[in-house]
Amino acid sequence: MASSNELISKAVRVRMLRLGLDQKTLAKNMGISTSSLSHYLSNKIGWQVSVLDKLLAPLEWDSLADIFTAANDENNVISALAA
Repeated sequence: MASSNELISKAVRVRMLRLGLDQKTLAKNMGISTSSLSHYLSNKIGWQVSVLDKLLAPLEWDSLADIFTAANDENNVISALAA
């Protein structure tokens, strides 16, 4: 089973694809370096609430609950594919 950090990363990547955002643009819109975003997305470092807050507006999510709902949805898809 994937960790919560891995599921959040997958949800963020899916959302980026849906919105047509690349890492450079998302990082700029979040006010962090592309390198830092890459570390979060590759699960080299765990997602911090302060960083998740910076994701909300660029990814058009209303609250942290939206991120966790998206992560849960990714988990359900992964589980269904594994079955």
